[in-house]
Amino acid sequence: MAGISDTPIRVLYVNTDEDFTELVQTKLCQADADIEFIHATNARTAVETVSVERIDCVVTAYSLADETGIDLTESIRQQDEDLPIVLFTGQGSEEVASESTRAGITDYITIRTDRDNFELLVHRIQTLVQAARERRAAERINNRFQRTLERTADAIYAVDTEWRIEYMNEQMADRVGRDPETVVGTVLWEEFPTITGTKLEEQYRTAMETGEPISFEQYLEEPFDYWVKVRAFPDEDGLTVFSREITDERERQQELERNEAILQKIHDVVFVINEDGRIQFANSAAARVLERSRESLEEERLSGIVSSRVSDSDAREFKSAVTETLQEIDGDGGVTGLYDFDLQLGLRVGTKRRVFDVRLTPFQSTMNRQVLVVARDVTEQSQARNQLKRERDALRELQTVMADSELSTDDRLTELLEVGCQTTGLEIGIISKIEGDKYTVRSVHTPDGSIETGDRFDLESTYCEVVVAQDSVCAFSDAISAGKSSHPAYQQFELESYIGVPLVVDGNRYGTLNFSSPTTRESEFGTLERTFVELLAELVSSELSRDRSRTELEQTNQRLESLIEAAPLTIMEIDRDGEVLLWNRGAEQMFGWSREEVVGEFNPIVPKEGQSEFKQHRQQALRGERIRGKEIQRQTKDGERLDLLLSVAPITEAGGEVTSIIAVLDDTTEQKRLENQLRALQETAQQLSVARSREEIGDIAVEAAVDVLGFDITGIWRHDDRENALVPITETTAARERFSESPRFTPGDSLAWEVFESREIHVCDDVETSSSVYNPNTQIKSEIYVPLGDHGLISTGSTVGQRYSETEVDLFRILGATVEAALARADREEELRRQNERLNEFASVVAHDLRNPLTIASGFLEVVKETDDPTHYEKIESAHSRIERLIDDLLTLARGETLIEDTEQINLTDIATEAWGYVDTSQATLTVCDQAPVVAGNAGRLTQLFENLFRNAVEHGGTDVTITVGGLDDREGFYVEDDGQGISPERREDVFEHGVTSNKGGTGFGLSIVADIARAHGWTVSVAEGTDGGARFVFETDS
Repeated sequence: MAGISDTPIRVLYVNTDEDFTELVQTKLCQADADIEFIHATNARTAVETVSVERIDCVVTAYSLADETGIDLTESIRQQDEDLPIVLFTGQGSEEVASESTRAGITDYITIRTDRDNFELLVHRIQTLVQAARERRAAERINNRFQRTLERTADAIYAVDTEWRIEYMNEQMADRVGRDPETVVGTVLWEEFPTITGTKLEEQYRTAMETGEPISFEQYLEEPFDYWVKVRAFPDEDGLTVFSREITDERERQQELERNEAILQKIHDVVFVINEDGRIQFANSAAARVLERSRESLEEERLSGIVSSRVSDSDAREFKSAVTETLQEIDGDGGVTGLYDFDLQLGLRVGTKRRVFDVRLTPFQSTMNRQVLVVARDVTEQSQARNQLKRERDALRELQTVMADSELSTDDRLTELLEVGCQTTGLEIGIISKIEGDKYTVRSVHTPDGSIETGDRFDLESTYCEVVVAQDSVCAFSDAISAGKSSHPAYQQFELESYIGVPLVVDGNRYGTLNFSSPTTRESEFGTLERTFVELLAELVSSELSRDRSRTELEQTNQRLESLIEAAPLTIMEIDRDGEVLLWNRGAEQMFGWSREEVVGEFNPIVPKEGQSEFKQHRQQALRGERIRGKEIQRQTKDGERLDLLLSVAPITEAGGEVTSIIAVLDDTTEQKRLENQLRALQETAQQLSVARSREEIGDIAVEAAVDVLGFDITGIWRHDDRENALVPITETTAARERFSESPRFTPGDSLAWEVFESREIHVCDDVETSSSVYNPNTQIKSEIYVPLGDHGLISTGSTVGQRYSETEVDLFRILGATVEAALARADREEELRRQNERLNEFASVVAHDLRNPLTIASGFLEVVKETDDPTHYEKIESAHSRIERLIDDLLTLARGETLIEDTEQINLTDIATEAWGYVDTSQATLTVCDQAPVVAGNAGRLTQLFENLFRNAVEHGGTDVTITVGGLDDREGFYVEDDGQGISPERREDVFEHGVTSNKGGTGFGLSIVADIARAHGWTVSVAEGTDGGARFVFETDS
């Protein structure tokens, strides 16, 4: 029978022949000692036996007293279609064989003389029984699997080796929002592209490649907010995936583990048996009593295991109790747990006989009817009763403490320690936190307060050193007996008894839970105390974990609240109706309403014309959509309109419903204002680019300073090269009204000149602190100077002290840069204009003035050739002389009024006398007065100036003219006058123009050269009537 089962085969043999029956029994039992032989003499008895007893195989003769074996088979088949039935008879025929087949006989053996019929019968019985048992086992497994699939709440789908979806149950379809029929046949990665590249894909491919099942947990973020456990099972056909939500399981896991620990640690023997009497569950106590492993007990018949350990009467009583208990399930309509059956049994445990109180409780599982068997050793009944009471009391106390939701973490831990002290009978309870070799008291319960929370010790000075080292429970009731007399904890604290367990929080070692007392304990710590302390440690670990989570959450919330409050932005939360729930400090500062004024009220910052837009934004967010960087306008409490950037995000609850909206507003008003200012400055630059004069440029610039930058007091100065001074060009109206005249700045007299020379911008927020102020009594309190390169300076100021922002300074610098560029362009255009005018003058001279003497010379040369009259050579020579003079004047004029940079102090007496010698003065007379001044100028150019004046006087005043040079009495300068015929008043304005002359032989450039040289020195020149009626040329050198 080896290989079939350890359970004996119960064979029911049906025959009226008692002698042959005895022979069959003898043969069968000799062939297989595991066969239990049962005899029935007629069909009726046989049918009854099959209905009430476990029969593995029926062997029947053909002829029976009341009917045939065929009839018997048909009756049995009405009850059991799978029970093996063998027709064992000497009445063999084809008719009998045919009837046997139709009736459902499993095998048909005819008795023959040429073989060992009984050996064949035994073999057939073994084979049929084995096949039947294997078939029933397979059916049980298959049925159990089918029921599991039908009843499972898991989301399930399967793919083939090409990742095509072959199956998807309704749970999975509901989860992903798809129709199972539409997804079957599609490729997983194409149908659900969002899982590509995720942990799911990585795990699935690993399972498919290795052929090994995998199981992992994954958190699904908002809006789901729950955990799932994924199990993937690969096979040759592909991969089957089970996905189950485990959020509640995670929370229940610790509770289940605690219950499992209690169940395995309690002294009671616990079995669960099915209606066949087979063990479905056995706890550690049961395995220990029966001296077997828990695994080896499962599916064994409990009656068979204990039969050799109990008396026959106890065995029958237990069997009857099980039957009666199962019947109660049917009797109470399927309601379980309303009936208990109690009995007392004696059981041999090891070499001793122990007495157990046994309670049988029926219950209906999803699979079948079952009985819970709980047996308690009552040999030491009093001790067991006391232990039970203590256990129940302790658990009740723990339940009360854990159920009190109003307790803080510290209070809950303290009360747990108090329950622990009561249960263990020890005085001191401590929860310790251990870091390295340091032991810190996290919570404590003591009768005298000698130890307080926060006290620190060296780990090696405590008994917990062993707990940490061994990572297990450590307990002793007598320190001396346990060899602890030299331990620091005994030497210092005189602790006689101790029990401690490791504490693990969130998977990491935290410290210990320990109880101790300065007195010895009457008895050793038993399983009750150890189990209780371990259970208590789990509760403490759970509480510490929750406290850590709460603390981290509170810290996160505090940081978030601090961030919201410190943010310079408006951060606000509104509900679905638009009422304000959150209003941070940035919102108060930006809009002017306090938190107390706003919270609970409708959002006040939305103007009337913006209500529709606000409603649209709110509805958009309530649909779960986000808004990022939307430009809007809102109003402050004072009615000011602000340009803002709006960002909005919905806030959802656990169920995914949007409950409120968080909005962040960034004030871009200043940015918008800056953009407008920059745009206006760009337009100003365009205006400056077409301005023609310094004055026009100045007017445009100061107007922009007022209108664009808001700088009411602004002025522009140009650098006068001749005077080496900063001369005002223009100023704003406010500056003109406040200061009647803008000052001139010269080297070393002001901060303005320092800025011009350094070419660096200067910002002075407090003028009174500056040592370089031009006017110490000025009304200006703060100012900005921006140099305009070589062209001058632009400045703005305020009569009210203010600190200029970087933006204001930068904008004013930009304005200065555009003004500098405009002045440079204007200077270039002015120089170009003068060059063009001079070019035109040259063209005029070449076209007219030079052509006339050339024509004269050419004409007289023709006359000479024709007449050979030498008197005409004088005419030709005169024309050539005129041409030479015109060329000299043109070269002088070419230098024009180019600014003279290098000057020296020149005595006019000397320079006039020198120039007199260069002119054919005939009988003219030069007089230089004693008061002739010393001037700053260029000697060569001044010599040319006097030459032209002297030549002009001789040519127009006569050969005996008298010319006088002297200084001016009322102002800086000098004069040159003659006593000739003078210049009429109507011609005095034109005499300095190029080509103007009253002398027939003159070039018309002399006086224009004089004017150019004067302007090159920065002087002004004018002509008036002389003292003696001639012409008087006046040069003012301080203009």
